Amino acid sequence: MKRNILFSIILSGFSLSIFAQSSDIQKPITITPNISVQNFDWLERSTVGNIGIQIQLKPTKSLNILVNGNVFKSIGNSISLGPNESLISAFNDKSPVAPVFNNNGAFGSTNTVIPKTNYQGAFINIDAGIPIKLGDSSRTIIEPFVGIEGKIWSRTADYGTEGNPIVYEEKYKFLSPSLGAKLSYSTKSKVKVSLRMSVSYPAISKLKTESKSLINPNAEIDLTKWLSPSVELGVRIKKITLKLRYERINIGTADTIRGCSPNLNITGLSFGYNF
Repeated sequence: MKRNILFSIILSGFSLSIFAQSSDIQKPITITPNISVQNFDWLERSTVGNIGIQIQLKPTKSLNILVNGNVFKSIGNSISLGPNESLISAFNDKSPVAPVFNNNGAFGSTNTVIPKTNYQGAFINIDAGIPIKLGDSSRTIIEPFVGIEGKIWSRTADYGTEGNPIVYEEKYKFLSPSLGAKLSYSTKSKVKVSLRMSVSYPAISKLKTESKSLINPNAEIDLTKWLSPSVELGVRIKKITLKLRYERINIGTADTIRGCSPNLNITGLSFGYNF
């Protein structure tokens, strides 16, 4: 489903780029397909591959609209970062209980099992900004913006063996208003350097758990709401764009979750080509 959505976005983006390039109007649309590699540092360190598209619209000289969407999936093996417990919440017949899974994957016994973990999901954000020239020169521009961010992803952990899988899945859903500013500088040689900083606060932050191969019911939990910052450094050389990004997602906790790390740190490098 996610692949079909992304394919539709990319197809629409290329159609818009062809229109923009064939139009006599000053280019109102910039399409940037991109790929990236990111590190997810949380309960473990996981490397993910990311593919997406960015569409920048300029309906007027005083308004920029940015739509950015991507999907991602783990590549390679995860590395445990410390004695954090899983965010999984299992439920017995009487009350919610958070089962203890340490960084070795121990579950109810002294036997240690290293879990196989996998991340996959999708992010999308829409920003509306007002570009403001600093001084008489048009090379330096500051652009305050407001936006909305949507994030959905799942973390799957298999604590079992090849013949006896014990699979837990955590599904996260965030919908967050955001605000920030972007500072950019363009040189005469068509090189553009930009710094983007933003912060978001979730209106919706939920965790849904699914326990496979066990007799525990699934659950949906409202997480506490915290601010999450991000910073992005970009360099555009003619039609090629490189970006270095850091984002800290403060996931929050719930009464049924104990001993877990609420902070997900994402760092990544992306490559894009502008149409």
